[in-house]
Amino acid sequence: MNYFFKILNKFKVYFFYLINKQSREFFFILINRKINTLINKINPSKENKFNILRWCNKKRITENNFYRQLGIHKPRDFFIDKKSYYYSAKLKESKLKYKMGGMAHLNLIYNLMLHFKPKTILETGVAFGWSTLVFYLSKKINSSVISVDLSYPTASSDKFVALALPSNIKKKINLLRGIDYNYLKSFNQNKKHFDFIHYDSDKSYEGRKKNYELIWNILKKKGCFISDDISDNRAFYDFIKLKKINFYIIKLSNKYVGIVFK
Repeated sequence: MNYFFKILNKFKVYFFYLINKQSREFFFILINRKINTLINKINPSKENKFNILRWCNKKRITENNFYRQLGIHKPRDFFIDKKSYYYSAKLKESKLKYKMGGMAHLNLIYNLMLHFKPKTILETGVAFGWSTLVFYLSKKINSSVISVDLSYPTASSDKFVALALPSNIKKKINLLRGIDYNYLKSFNQNKKHFDFIHYDSDKSYEGRKKNYELIWNILKKKGCFISDDISDNRAFYDFIKLKKINFYIIKLSNKYVGIVFK
């Protein structure tokens, strides 16, 4: 029964994309993504020639070991340092009628932000806004954050985007609505570069493949790039092999996060 309601909710989302003139173009893009995902599940030979989950588990390192390699000897705990913000956001999340996606690796983002102090930050995928909250609570005053999100175009969902942020912070965010690829392509064409990029948007293999390439182009030298859920398919594996770059993999619950430095 839960599966039925999940399918029904997904149908409603796509329906709203279709009937709203401003979001109609997104309908066809999302349908194409869904078809490609289903094809890859039916015929996984293209991206799952070996067990990517096994590879991630083999290559992962502990979070503390990762911090030591970067010279972070006393990592901070976001959930303790900013517990009032965290509990406030959790309370809001508990009242939502539908799930807006889970948390990213908040402690990882928090410690990297404090350590590297990036001036230009980009995140793709906002939803409830957990990672956005961390960026704004840990960034320096003169730093800027650009958030890209394609939210559900229903009458009610718009107000839930970045709901994790207190109202005084939410009013300040630079939120760009639309397809991640379009903005990444625009940044690349306009030679706009970033010190820190967090990717949590299009999870399809083809989507990641083309987006990773653009992200690498707009990432500054010595910049940090984090991608969530890299065990979903082999896009991250193909990316680091193609670029021949060093990488780190950290496990969070049953998910894997990929990190690279340019």
